[in-house]
Amino acid sequence: MPGAKLLLISLCLHTLSPCNKMHMRYLKYLFLSSIILTTSCNRNFSRLSKEENKYNLTIASELKDRVYSQKIEDFYDSGKEGIFAGKSDVQIHYRIFEQIDTEKAILISSGRTEAAIKYKELIFDLFNNGYSIDIHDHRGQGLSGRMTEDLEMGYIDTFQFYVDDMKFFYDHYLKPKHYSKTYLLAHSMGGAIGMTHLEQNPDDFNAAAFSSPMLGFKPPICSIVKVLDGDKPKYAIGETEYKDSKITFEGNTLTGSELRYDRMIDAFAEVPEAKLGGATYQWIHKSCQQFDYIFSNIHKINTPFILFSAENEQIVHPYAHQKFVDAAQKSSKDCIAYAVENAQHELFIEKDEQRIETINEVLDFYSKY
Repeated sequence: MPGAKLLLISLCLHTLSPCNKMHMRYLKYLFLSSIILTTSCNRNFSRLSKEENKYNLTIASELKDRVYSQKIEDFYDSGKEGIFAGKSDVQIHYRIFEQIDTEKAILISSGRTEAAIKYKELIFDLFNNGYSIDIHDHRGQGLSGRMTEDLEMGYIDTFQFYVDDMKFFYDHYLKPKHYSKTYLLAHSMGGAIGMTHLEQNPDDFNAAAFSSPMLGFKPPICSIVKVLDGDKPKYAIGETEYKDSKITFEGNTLTGSELRYDRMIDAFAEVPEAKLGGATYQWIHKSCQQFDYIFSNIHKINTPFILFSAENEQIVHPYAHQKFVDAAQKSSKDCIAYAVENAQHELFIEKDEQRIETINEVLDFYSKY
């Protein structure tokens, strides 16, 4: 995701007239405002307690064991794989892991660039705790259909289509099984999709959990990108196709676990057609518009939810987490939020301590509803 500085430069490069002094004063004001808003963010979320591995979740030492790791791979391969036609006939890929006898299921809504193959360890752990798991690759990424000639462009023409695809998946693959309990687990961009789903379909889930949900970008990205949005898909400045040479653990802003980071990269190396590159201006603009929609419809949420915000978040804007939870609580919504200490954006592939703390709290929360 391009940073604020790059987008500010981009505005100067892409406007038809040169950046005059008035433009530069305005851009300087926007950039300084973004710094103030970012650094003055005071997240008053509770801290997660240091808990034992009470749900017997996978730990790093087990992942290093070839036999155990292969067990996860074999389990993933056993999932039921399929495709359905999403909005505008875009093909949506899914996998279902169904318990022989269970009354509870989890629908996973993944983040941008992601696919079901990234969630093998999490699916394995959740299934072993008695849940059936349903996951689909969002349109334009993973093994689902792409909407641009450049298949690695992160593009969306209508953000609502993400939500419509998920609603179809829920109605046709989860609802007919008549689970007594159905839960949502959403990460990053999947959080924006999932929160919209809760607002539009308040009775679908018994409870929902959001990991580092994408509810806003650091300003002034949204203010600037609408000027750069055009008719044709175009990579945002600083964004490119998927490049293997750039992928190293050092300096990454996703996770502190090198082991799980490497497993994620390896998963996409094994299935190269699932790779996705950088975001387009259109994707950023449509996402920004969706943030406004989500905040305007908080009052429609009836589903209890829990939200996790990483202490060292650098992908989405943590201030939006605080703002959203504050608004939800003022509207008397049943919700709670936690800050995950010493964690980056990818809580489900973080170091053991942060990962276990987060998933423990998710499963504890689900058990109450």
